[in-house]
Amino acid sequence: MASHANSTGSNSTLDDLFGGPPSDAQAQAGIQLRAFVLNIAVSLALFAFEVIGFFLLKSAAIGRRIYQPKTYLVQDRLRVEEVPANPFTWLRRIFSLRDDELMLKCGLDGYFFIRLLRAMIIIFVPLMAFIVTVLLPINHNDGKGNRLHNNTNHEMVRWNVTGLDTLSWQNIDPARTNRYWAHLVCALIVIAWALFRMYREKVNFIAVRQRFLTSPEHRLKASARTVLITNIPSEYRSKEALKALYDVFVDNDDRSRLHVWVNRDYKSLRALVAQRRSLRHNLEKQELSILRSVNKKYRKTIDASKPKQTTENISRDSMAPNEDNDADDVLEKRRIAIAFERDCQEEEQLWHKYVKPSTASKISLVKVKDGTWKPTSVFRFWISGEKRKVSKIAWLRTEVARLTIEIEELLLKLDDETLFKKQNSAFVQFDRQMAAHMACSLVSHNLAGRMSPRFLEVAPHEIIWPNMGVTSLGRFVRTCIALILFAALLLLWGIPTTILSSLSQIGSLSYSVSWLSWLREWPSWIIGLISGPLVSILLALLIQLVVPALARKLAVLVGAPTRSKREVITQNFYFTFLFIELVILTAVSAGIVRIIPQIIDNPINIPTILATNIPTSANYFFNYLIVQSLGFSGSILFQYLRLLYITTIWPWFTQTPREEAWLQTTIPHQMWGNVYSLSTNFAAIGLIFSVISPLMLIFVSATFCLFWVAYRHNYYYVQRNKVDTHGLLFNNAISQLFAGIYVMEIALIGLFFLVRDSLDNVACKSQGIIMIVVLILTAAFHYTMEQHLRPLYEFLPVTVEDQAVDAERRFFLSEENRGSTPGADSDIDEDIELSDLGPAGNLDGATSSRPQMKNSSATADHARKTLSKLKKDTAARVADIQSHLPEPIDKSRRREVADQLAAAIAGYPDELTDLTPEEREAQLKAAFQDPVTREPPPIVWIPQDPAGISWDAIEQAKKYGRNLQYSNAGAYLTAQNKCEITQPAPDTRPDWLLDWVL
Repeated sequence: MASHANSTGSNSTLDDLFGGPPSDAQAQAGIQLRAFVLNIAVSLALFAFEVIGFFLLKSAAIGRRIYQPKTYLVQDRLRVEEVPANPFTWLRRIFSLRDDELMLKCGLDGYFFIRLLRAMIIIFVPLMAFIVTVLLPINHNDGKGNRLHNNTNHEMVRWNVTGLDTLSWQNIDPARTNRYWAHLVCALIVIAWALFRMYREKVNFIAVRQRFLTSPEHRLKASARTVLITNIPSEYRSKEALKALYDVFVDNDDRSRLHVWVNRDYKSLRALVAQRRSLRHNLEKQELSILRSVNKKYRKTIDASKPKQTTENISRDSMAPNEDNDADDVLEKRRIAIAFERDCQEEEQLWHKYVKPSTASKISLVKVKDGTWKPTSVFRFWISGEKRKVSKIAWLRTEVARLTIEIEELLLKLDDETLFKKQNSAFVQFDRQMAAHMACSLVSHNLAGRMSPRFLEVAPHEIIWPNMGVTSLGRFVRTCIALILFAALLLLWGIPTTILSSLSQIGSLSYSVSWLSWLREWPSWIIGLISGPLVSILLALLIQLVVPALARKLAVLVGAPTRSKREVITQNFYFTFLFIELVILTAVSAGIVRIIPQIIDNPINIPTILATNIPTSANYFFNYLIVQSLGFSGSILFQYLRLLYITTIWPWFTQTPREEAWLQTTIPHQMWGNVYSLSTNFAAIGLIFSVISPLMLIFVSATFCLFWVAYRHNYYYVQRNKVDTHGLLFNNAISQLFAGIYVMEIALIGLFFLVRDSLDNVACKSQGIIMIVVLILTAAFHYTMEQHLRPLYEFLPVTVEDQAVDAERRFFLSEENRGSTPGADSDIDEDIELSDLGPAGNLDGATSSRPQMKNSSATADHARKTLSKLKKDTAARVADIQSHLPEPIDKSRRREVADQLAAAIAGYPDELTDLTPEEREAQLKAAFQDPVTREPPPIVWIPQDPAGISWDAIEQAKKYGRNLQYSNAGAYLTAQNKCEITQPAPDTRPDWLLDWVL
């Protein structure tokens, strides 16, 4: 990518601006060996720097957070051992990781991505060993080189095949065209071996996916037995109607075995919650600003060596409201208004002893017609009414409390059809996994498009709730708009690349463009920095960050119902972009605006276009793969962007305890659509050039080998899987490899028909015809394979059900023998469901006594009360863990603080068996209800300080009653005015770790 930015020439014409400047892939034909070796040397130096930096920093305090967070920041069952200090021991550990370890620690998508890299190594390394050995001597010996020869006009001319081109297709002497039979044989071997391995990988994928989905641990998840149904007609938008329709899939048509959640449009409630979160964030920043000002003054005037003891973790807290408190909302609003007026006085607040009142921010308010005060500014000059300037903290406190009352009122009316209309989608949970698959695979409605599409394996934390109400017409319109926008992205990609290419030529432009003459006075090192590394970094950011982000937005626009489905759509968009822009258009040295008219005018000319341009563009891809294999694989380990962000960029911003907790507790997760597409694109390049320029196989093989090592470390020690498609991205990636095979075959067809002998006659017509036949056979194989294998990975076959039930029975028996049974009945005639789990692993009763689903308001209210109780229990455990932590927190104790944070995280329940039966039932009954309906009341989290200002703020907040809560638990303000935290935020949902097990 860096080469691409430096190589593109500048052109100011409008055509080049939109079509993109011609790529330098052709200009690099005949690249000199010296430049090639220099590129390798620079990339090796960068790789060495990144690897050495990784080994030097991985055991440091900051390195532990960046390079091995899964050794302490995850729940116990997901923790791994520390990274070995010895590089050779580390490498041996990376190679010895077992498949089951990878599946457990990084999920099925992580395992399959490593499997994809392994599959590419198996494809390319044997091909490299064979084809390089066979074709390099054939291409090089007695080739064209730089020799003189007689052309068709009997004139002596000199061939100009130099550098690495002497090892490729175009170096074959016209007098020795029979050598092209070797290229045909090698092409057939490449195609046959690639197709064979692709088929084997798909078959293995299906076996592993089915084994995973039918494992006892997965079958117990609520998502394994739940189907998302969309486009539901109005007559079926009720629990009773859907149960009556789908009871055919349960034993004896027992509707009590079905659970149904009909989705509602909670957009207005979601907006209020988002507004309250934003106001809470601003309030925490304002409180922290005051605390920092006081802390700075206090530590100058008071002996800092004897700070106020702050061992209390949650004892100073605005107490959570009593769940049975039914105080009248009118009285509560009046209480808030009185508290607001008292806060505006500010005299009674402790911080006035240390800093001036002007230290606190002010806000201008205007009284509107309904008597409420709204913020105003110079940009809203048309608003008239009584105005006043008050403390911003007072106003923010009032607004948070007011919104809490409004939200609580709405939470009691979740079933009000006038406020929250029913949407055309619902979740239906069956008693068995096979019943869910049968219901999803069969046609549900007699009218086309109704109650379709349906989705399996929908995890609650992956649901994109705003897309739950998309209609079939809306989805069609959205898809059309997304495709138009994607086409526009392809067409307009020439704009940023033209700008970057101009930057890469800024030195020469300063002399050729008169109005840029002032740049000649700049030092040469600045010009070099802009035209070299800066351009490369900007282009890399565009391709690896901006483009996938836009593709992800398009996936949501299409109407993806879940984040896993969003990643699959993103993968399709992103790979298409990479393949068209970075492979095809780069190879043919033309922008998409130029190439489309040529194809439309003469579609038969496609092989000729590819055959004319692809061989001479190989050298560009040599540089591209060198940078990727060495520079990018090293950066995967070194993670310089994350290192720079945490150590340099983040400290410049105001970090509230909540922001610091987010930074310290958030483990990076992989955006799967990005990495799968990039790796598949590398493989496609290798396939296209495998015969045309065999040297490419060496670089592709090296790229995948280094990626395999780097990503195994990252997925085992660093990254956590938040979104899991259960391997569907892997299946897509294997199918996308056909794009590389087709382009290779079409290019070889054109190349064979373009070969001329010394008499200027077509010399390889037979090879061209054979390749046409191979192209047809490849397409037939592709179609047949996809048609036969698709049902096997979309749905579970009935034949695996008996094996799955037997495995489930053995699992429960083994758990009982250990005395820790998960509590499901081993009798397959019973409804095996997590909501049946009882204390200490015993069953809590028969199916007939199971509590039935209530309405949305009751279910959400029960879930909120249960979460409130669970939060208190969790807070007590966290306080127990941290009771011995004294202040101050300094750098020498940073590791102890990190361990305290890890222990606090471990105090949160991460398995359903950690909950009581009542808590478990509430969790499962509300699992597929919009989480905004059980949003906990916010807590303003401020750090403890030696001056005691945070305790005073907590006392001041009590004036607002139960609608405004403050806490300084587990947060500390250091002598450097930095926030240190030893626990997640106090209002963190206590079930946040349970999302992965539902």
